[in-house]
Parts: sequence; structure tokens; C-alpha cells
Amino acid sequence: MFLIHTLRFWLLLQTIGLLALPLTLRLLRFLPDRGYALARPLGLLLMGYLLWILVTIGVLRNTVGNTVFVLLLIAGASWLVWRKHGPEMLADLRRNRRLVIATEVLFLLALLLFATFRAYNPDIAATEKPMEFAFINGILRSGTFPPRDPWLSGYGISYYYLGYVIAAALTRLVGLASDITFNLVGSMLFALTVTGAFGVCANLALLGRREDAEGDGSIGAILTGALGAVLTAVMGNLEGLFEMIRAHGWGSEALWQWLDVKNLGTTPLSAHWYPDDMWWWWRASRVIHDKDLAGRSIEVIDEFPFFSFLLGDNHPHVLTLPFVFLALSLALNLLLSRRGEQSVEERSGVWARITRFLSDLWQGDLFDWVMYGLCLGSLGFLNTWDYPIYLVIAVACFAIARQRERGFGWAWLQDSVAFGAILLVMGIAFYMPFYVGFRSQAGGIGWVGDYKTRLHQFLLMMGVQVFLLSSWLVALALRWFRQSKGERTPLLAILLEGGCALAALLCAVMSWWTAALVLLLLGISLGLLVWGAQRDAESEPRLSASAQFGLLLAIVGLGLVGFCEFAFLRDTFGTRMNTVFKFYYQGWVLLSVAGAVGVFDLARRWRSSSRVGLYVWGGVATLLILCGLVYPVAAVPAKTNGFMNEPTLDGTGYIARYRPDDYAAVQWLRENAPDDAVMLEAPGGSYSEHNWVSAHTGIPTLLGWGGHELQWRGSYDIPSAREPDIEAIYTSLDAGLTASLLDQYGIDYVYVGRLERDRYHLNPSQLRKLGEVMSIAYSNESVTLYSRIH
Repeated sequence: MFLIHTLRFWLLLQTIGLLALPLTLRLLRFLPDRGYALARPLGLLLMGYLLWILVTIGVLRNTVGNTVFVLLLIAGASWLVWRKHGPEMLADLRRNRRLVIATEVLFLLALLLFATFRAYNPDIAATEKPMEFAFINGILRSGTFPPRDPWLSGYGISYYYLGYVIAAALTRLVGLASDITFNLVGSMLFALTVTGAFGVCANLALLGRREDAEGDGSIGAILTGALGAVLTAVMGNLEGLFEMIRAHGWGSEALWQWLDVKNLGTTPLSAHWYPDDMWWWWRASRVIHDKDLAGRSIEVIDEFPFFSFLLGDNHPHVLTLPFVFLALSLALNLLLSRRGEQSVEERSGVWARITRFLSDLWQGDLFDWVMYGLCLGSLGFLNTWDYPIYLVIAVACFAIARQRERGFGWAWLQDSVAFGAILLVMGIAFYMPFYVGFRSQAGGIGWVGDYKTRLHQFLLMMGVQVFLLSSWLVALALRWFRQSKGERTPLLAILLEGGCALAALLCAVMSWWTAALVLLLLGISLGLLVWGAQRDAESEPRLSASAQFGLLLAIVGLGLVGFCEFAFLRDTFGTRMNTVFKFYYQGWVLLSVAGAVGVFDLARRWRSSSRVGLYVWGGVATLLILCGLVYPVAAVPAKTNGFMNEPTLDGTGYIARYRPDDYAAVQWLRENAPDDAVMLEAPGGSYSEHNWVSAHTGIPTLLGWGGHELQWRGSYDIPSAREPDIEAIYTSLDAGLTASLLDQYGIDYVYVGRLERDRYHLNPSQLRKLGEVMSIAYSNESVTLYSRIH
């Protein structure tokens, strides 16, 4: 049955991708394959955005019919584009048919394989999954936007929730319960990330191949795309290798003390070929181990994409991954574009002057400007941390493209600043209703102090990417020295490299080895990018657009991980935990794509010179990648209990088995409670088993996981005021007070189950009081549901 559900979901995704394909091919027309692999992410984004904005401004209500209407709008826009540009688009698709077929096969294979994995590990339990499930169900119950917060009744969700709007819309369209689509969405995110990385890296390979005369380059592009997908979405960090070593009794105590991965050195031997220590795979997301001056551990999160997919949390940093590759494709598209031509038609009026300015700044038309603002701006609503990162990359690509035409100078700087400002304003304007109601826990910049990442732990996390990038940088540097004999080195390159080298030396003197390595690589990358943008004797840039883009991603990726060595963004945690989490995550993505570009460039150039060097380097690179693949190979059977369970995509089936009374009560609420109902259940701490009723139904409760509400709103004032009122409703014997509080908060249902009885030590008198002010709507052996709805 789970395969039928998966194929049904695949068909829906194919339909959405097909509806958005003409828009994608028009928008990303400067890419060699016109961005074919990004049609599904673009279609999902347009569907989610149009539904959200039209419901938010009151034009539509959040229904399945209106979701179909939004898709028809997308189809209509695509039809208009196809009417005008269809023949040339079709010709490009035929020319790139191998890449198109490879993309489709890869997407279907990735979706089926990951859905199979999820079917053997489907439970929507633990970590952030209850919160994410609550948001999806809450959106499904909200007729208007902003959707109601399931864990703070009377308030809208104060979080970046666009990804959950998309997930809820897909749930409605496919006609399956959210219990099932939660796992299908996770499988979709894996498949879209794999094909997104594949598409970006394949296009970069095609661009680099244009320098060669022979062949169409499709095989090399497919191989490079596959490598990019593996590095980004499939490979784990090197901690998995040491888990295997420990599980088989190899390695010394000195090794485990030196690695200092928390709890790794105390795990027992495994009875299987893979580690079977409970949740051993979790440690790979905690390899960076900070300690305070007293030697106490400080939590630091260093997730990477495959860990997230394995964990099964559909959290914003995962929901945004497909759209990150859409943003990278848009940036590469900018790099390959040209400066616009000044319109000869002179018209008066403000709009005419704006149009002339935009057309002179960039060759994109109004469609392009709107889509760029919409797509890049969406990252702020999907996962706000990512928006500045990819906006910078996009503006940098524009600046590089302009430098090729105008050189460095005042006009170049003006154009770059103007372009960035326009994109920023548009990105915020398109999503203004979200920003108006958004509250954040951000609290400025903090300094890291003595908590520096130890070099071996950094390499345990990023070792494969660092090796691939370093190899490529060395090869490019040697090429620079050979080709620049007798030429003046660009002053900017000298300043950038010299500054970074000096900073790296200072860090090395203070034994900040990770910072020293990152700054050294950063300086080399900056210098190479400046040198590569210079023109040679034939007036061509010394480095291809592919290489320049790879270097830019390396610079931003290194900048993100390097930032964590000196500063962090303050939040409620008060440490660098969240900053390392979010910046390393995107650093992994960017350095993986840069590494794939480097492998392609090295293989292409060394093939015609030193085969021995290519084989030696290739052997080392392959060995390291295989070491990184140890993690997914071992973690998948461990997470699925060796595929011994009965496969199902129903993420709530375990509740029916272990808590049948609660499951029956939830099913009653799903079927009978009005969409605008408010309920009360006992609140609990973050990651507890509390508040799963509101999570599974989407019916708002007075207070859910309080720690999460603090993070989402930056203040605990509202939740703290509700805590005594909730206790009074359950425990007070004053029926008048209880009725008053029920009226005050508009409560329709009060849930009394095991958790409520245990938390408030409820006695018969207190339960009789609830029966006096409410009626019993549903009851079974362990659950009583009181209602005020008649």
C-alpha cells in the first residue's frame, strides 16, 4: 500500500512540475538545460505563495478547491509563456534529452527509495516532528491566514511557515491523511534535494565543458551532477566511520579521548555488522564538542542534510533545501546573463523612467524581476537564516557578470548595489504580511570567546569537502602561477590574499587551527576569483563561469563556517549552538557543490596531462567519499531495525497500538470538532509527549511546548500568564471560576487523559466540577473529553 501512496504522490508532483515547466524554462533560460530539474520546486513555491497571499489578503479561503484554482493560474501563465517561446524551449529539451531523462529517473528512484525507508520507520514521534505535524494540521484547519498556532490559541503562527503551507496543500491535493503525507513530504524533500543538486552541478559541468571541442558533455554532466547529489544529500560526515570502528572493538582509548565525540568512547560492541547502540547515528550531528572553563559540555549542533532526512524532521532548514537549489540556479542564471540595453523609446512618466532603468541594469524583463524577487524572497519565509546567504550569492553573481562587461569601477559598484537593493526590497515586499506578524528571538551579535572548533573535529565534519576544495584550489593556484609569468598580479587579489594570510597566521599563533585553515582557504579562493575574472590575451576570462561560480560558493561556504569561530547570532540559548547549526548546514551544501565543480575541473584538465596524478588523487578522493558513505549505509538499517517491521507510511499507527484510547479520542475530535474549535490539554516541556492531541488534530490548545513558544516569539510573557489559568481550570473546585476562564479563552473542549491526571493529580471532585460546567462529548476507559458545544 505504501508504494501506491508514493506513486500517487509522485504523480501529483509530476503534474505540478509540468504545470510550472514553461515558466521554469523561461526564467532559467541562460542555463545550458534551462533549469529543467528545478521545475517541481518552482511549481511548489508558486502554488504555496499564491495560496498564502490570496488567503492572507482575504481573496480566497484555504480550501482544496482554491488550491486547485491556484494551480490553474500557474497553468494559465505557463500556457501564455509556451505560446510565445514553446518551439525554442522544446528544441532545448530535445538537445538535453539525456539530462532530462536522467533527472526524471533520479527523482523517481530517490522518492521510491526514501519512501521505502520511511515506511519502515514512519512514527511521527520525538524531536521536532510533533511540532511540525501540529503546524501542518493547524494549517489544514485554518480557513484564513495567518494560520492559528496549535500551541497558543488565539494567536497566529509566529514562525517561518511557508513550507508547511506547501505541505498542507499537497496533503489536500493528494487526498491522503496528514499521517501519511508527513512521511511523503519528507521523501519528497530528499528527492527534490537530490535532483536539485544534480541539476545545478550538471549545469556547471556543461558550462565548463564548453571549453572543450569534442562531445556534447552530457555524460560528464550526469556524472558531475550525480557526484554533487551524493556529496550534498547522501553522504554523511566521517564520524560514521569511527562508529563502525568502535562497534567492532577496534581503536584505542587514546583515540576516543582525542576525538572527544560525546559518548562515543563508552559504547558497547555491536551484535550486528552495523552499530546497534541506541541512537548512535545521532552523534554524527554533535561531533563539534564545546566545553566551558570548568570542562562542562556545551551543546553544539552540526547537522548535515542526510542526518536530517534520516531523523525525519520536516523542519524549516530541511523544507528549504529544494528552494536553496532553485536560488543557486537563479544566481548561476544571473552570472550567465548580460547587461540590458538602453531603450531607445523615450517616454515620460515615473514608470517609463523605472522601466528604462531596469532594462539598462539587466536584460531581464518584468517577468524575470518579479520571479527573482518572489523566489529569492521566499527563503526568508521558508527559513529566514538562509535569505541573506543566497541574496548575497545572487548579487555577487550579478556583480561578476557586470565586471566582465564594465570592469571594476564606480559604475560597476552602482549597478551591483542597485541590483541588490531592488531584490531586497522586492523580496521583503512580496512577503510583507509575514514580516508584519513575525516575532523573533534574535538578539544581536555575540563573541565566541574561547570556544573554538578543534581542527580534527572540524575535519571530522567537513573533511571530504575540505580535501576536494583544497585540491582544486592548489591546482588553480599552480595554473595561475604558470599563466601569470611576466604579468602584474591584480592589486585586489594581493590585498585579499594577503589579508586572509595574515589573519590565518595570527590564528595559528594562538592555536586557532580551524580558523587558520578556513582563512587560508578563503584567501586563496578570493584571490583566484579576482584573477579568474581578469581577461586573457583573447579577451576571455581566465576562468570559466563554472569555475567562478564554484569559487564563489566556496568563499561563501568558508565564510559561514569561519564566522562561527569568532561570533554568533544571539538567541534564547545564549551560545553559538544555533549559529553553528544553521551556518554549517548551508556551508555543507555550498562546499559540496564547490567540491563537485572542483572534481569535474580537475578530472577534465588532468586527463590531458598527468594520468598518474589523476589516478592517485582520484583514489584518495574516492576513499574519502566512501568513508563518508559509511554513515548512511550503516545508519539506514539501524534506524529501521533491520527492515524487520511491517512497512507503512502511517506516522500515527504506533499510537493506535500503544495508546488506543488516546488514538480513538483523537479520531473522534478529527471527525467531530468544528474547524474553529479551541481545546485544552495539559501543556508540557519541549520534546515531551505532551500536547500530542493538538498536534495530531490541529485544534489549538491554550499552551503547548512552552520552550518553543519562547523561541518563536522571543518572550514568555503570554505563555507564563496562561499557566496558572490552565491549572485552575483543571484543579479548582470553583465552578464559577472555571466557567469564567473557559469563556475568557473561548475553550470548546477540555481533554482529560493520563497526562492530565498525572500532571494535576486530578481527583473525583475536580472531575465532577468539569462535568458541571461542561458535558461529556466522548469517553472511553482512560480518556474523557468535556465539551461546551451543544
